Amino acid sequence: MLSKAVRLVLLAVACFQLAAKAQDKPKLTIGNKAPELRYGKWLKGSPIKEYEKGRLYLFEFWATWCGPCIASMPHLSEFARERKHEASVIAVNIWEKTGDKPYESAWPKVARFVEQMGSKMDFSVITDSKDQFMGNNWMKAAGHEGIPTTIMVKDGIILWMGHPIELDSVVNLVQSGKYDPVASKKAQEEKDRISDSITAPFKKVFGRYEALVKEKKYQEAVSVMDSAMANSGPEYSGTYGFFKFQVMIEHLNEDAAMEFVRKWQSTKPGYTGSVAAVIARKKGLKKSTYEYSIDIFNSMLSNPQMPPPAAYNEIANAYANMGDYKKAVESLEKGIKAGKELLKEGKYAGFITEDSIKEQEKQLAEYKKSVN
Repeated sequence: MLSKAVRLVLLAVACFQLAAKAQDKPKLTIGNKAPELRYGKWLKGSPIKEYEKGRLYLFEFWATWCGPCIASMPHLSEFARERKHEASVIAVNIWEKTGDKPYESAWPKVARFVEQMGSKMDFSVITDSKDQFMGNNWMKAAGHEGIPTTIMVKDGIILWMGHPIELDSVVNLVQSGKYDPVASKKAQEEKDRISDSITAPFKKVFGRYEALVKEKKYQEAVSVMDSAMANSGPEYSGTYGFFKFQVMIEHLNEDAAMEFVRKWQSTKPGYTGSVAAVIARKKGLKKSTYEYSIDIFNSMLSNPQMPPPAAYNEIANAYANMGDYKKAVESLEKGIKAGKELLKEGKYAGFITEDSIKEQEKQLAEYKKSVN
């Protein structure tokens, strides 16, 4: 299972289910009959009994941990309202993280998330079934490993699959009568071929790295990343650098890890927030290491893409692990205050929720107990 830190890296581009190995040739493609619509809970909207002739049904696959999924929801809500006479949007929740618990244990959390999103999720919402039918027989069968992904169905037939950012233009083309599903299928196959050629080397390297870490062969895992960084293009070299840092800081030598990360980050490969989060959440590091993380998050507070409560929360983690609970309290109080204000304003919907603020308030109470 991927660690939180690895998922933080992958979310920078898209949300991938790397454990779900893509098939050599997808069983489900454009022009096929849509599989059965089998869900666990219908959380919002009216259940679909049958496909209305001529109407578009847009199945949007997402998860609560997927940042790009959440970011797309306000626009998807506008789309659903504007197109309600011709299209139905159904958000299909899949791939929730449940650990060793049954998949349905995630349903209450998803329901709370949907309730707190309110009008920012102004469309139907369902969860996957206990046997994860939608994730397996729709997404995996279609060869899709990343979310958000939209699958368009008309008259029970799959017309299109892709990223929701393309939705407006594709629907306009379909409704104009100029959409060519055969050409779209060929384009999708070519896109998949190119994507596979790019991601296959990464998956091979990552699989080797993950196996070595599992076997506790940490220095060999570092060597794998060194080789990958030296021989890869820019699309993955930054990711390999992060994996190298992660295994060094977690299992090898802190000083060597920080020497590497300072030099590596000077090349501006990205992943600064992911690096800082790994440090902030790890116990037993040096004060200077935590200060490195704190400096990064302080600089990110001016970034409009970073919800301030998230940055303050990580700063508080770093101070707490440093043993400075007074500053941890101060930071978390700033984060909670900012979160409540942003929640009222409706900003960062999904990234800031009533539940996330309650979790921070619970953590604040714990920090206060440790203040001298």
